[in-house]
Amino acid sequence: MRNILARGGIEFLAVLLGISGSLWIENNKELAELNKQINHSLIALSSSLKTDKQIIENAIESYEKNKVHFEFIQNIDSVKKATNSRLQKAFERTGVPGTINLDATIFNSMESSGLIYKIENETLRNTILKVYQKYYLTLAQLNEYDLNTIQKMDDVVLENFILSNKTIMWNLDYNHSSTRNNIINNQLYQNFISANKSNKAIINNRCKRLLEKVEELLEMINKNIK
Repeated sequence: MRNILARGGIEFLAVLLGISGSLWIENNKELAELNKQINHSLIALSSSLKTDKQIIENAIESYEKNKVHFEFIQNIDSVKKATNSRLQKAFERTGVPGTINLDATIFNSMESSGLIYKIENETLRNTILKVYQKYYLTLAQLNEYDLNTIQKMDDVVLENFILSNKTIMWNLDYNHSSTRNNIINNQLYQNFISANKSNKAIINNRCKRLLEKVEELLEMINKNIK
């Protein structure tokens, strides 16, 4: 009887160990698959960030090149003495919104699936969240505000200036006698030039800050990719 009980106990223990072993193996497989998904997502995120980094650098470079046109079109003597082509260039460069289109697709996918919250490295996880939910979002909001300012500025131009009928893209008639006078003396137009100039400077500062954060995040991700 004792032998039967002992044998039964051994068999029960063997079954229990078998179940526990199977669960351990299954859990390890799930953990390995999760880590694989996280690693692939981090590689994709790194690639996306590198592309965005180039876009941000281009935006900073573009700002440095274009800010001279704001100074030009706000200077009375420059507007009076400028050739038509020079004045056209200044008008065009000071009346367009910024085109800083960053890609948050990979982050949004990681965030919506919950995968980002499975990253064990807390510093890395929180940095990714902060870069996209704070710095990317702030820049997107500034870009939207900049676009709205330009759209209002367009209305002022359409209502107060003579447009050329000889260009494919709408532009001023620089041969018309009122054009230079309107650029100089239309206070609402000059107010929008000042506002647009300020918007661009603010966006440029945010781009520089974001660039630092993107570079820091890229370095952090590269250290965690397996």
